[in-house]
Amino acid sequence: MAAGDRSTLGGIVYGHVRAAILSGDLRPGQRLKVAELSAEHGVSLNVVREALNRLTGEQLVRAEPQIGFAVTDLSLDDLADLVNVRVAIESVALRWAIDQGDMTWESQVVAAHYRLANTPMTSDDEVPLLTNEWIRAHAEFHTTILSGCSSARMRDITGSLSDAAEIYRRWSLPLAHPKRDLAGEHANLMKATLDRDADTAVARLTEHIEQTRDTLLENARADVEPLSPL
Repeated sequence: MAAGDRSTLGGIVYGHVRAAILSGDLRPGQRLKVAELSAEHGVSLNVVREALNRLTGEQLVRAEPQIGFAVTDLSLDDLADLVNVRVAIESVALRWAIDQGDMTWESQVVAAHYRLANTPMTSDDEVPLLTNEWIRAHAEFHTTILSGCSSARMRDITGSLSDAAEIYRRWSLPLAHPKRDLAGEHANLMKATLDRDADTAVARLTEHIEQTRDTLLENARADVEPLSPL
């Protein structure tokens, strides 16, 4: 197999497994069997290992000596740590985006917010759950807000943190407290951002992230099985 072909196949396996983790098709802690993934995708064992090692670098997968690979587990301590890091990193990225973003970025922020505001948040099930469409629109809105930052490295870091947050949102009881105005939080964040009011925008972002943490922690601690799947 040519090096280029191997790289392409590894990228396909990486993309499929990554999407399955983020969508919830693969559960936190679930074993990832190299031989099964190799047969499923019709690639060599080494190609699968390279893809899983790449996901390990993104902390979506963990590698355990003598055991193999598994989807990263979730924990309340990790959630608290993730939120602290998100606030620190995304605050800087947002300030840079406000300073560097152009009119095209502004229009993209408005469009992403429009999609989020007009996407149904919950299902009509007996126990309402966040819809996949809302989860995608929510991630897109936050990604777009920070995309005005010109640093590719910073965008990569914030993207990785966002992926980790989406996993927690999907696998924890995700519905916000009834008194929480999520639509208002997003609208206020957008307004402060487009007003180029960095201090207010960072304050709004921090409040938004920390309220999500508090909601998930409260729900998880109230649950018999913390961080239970949707």
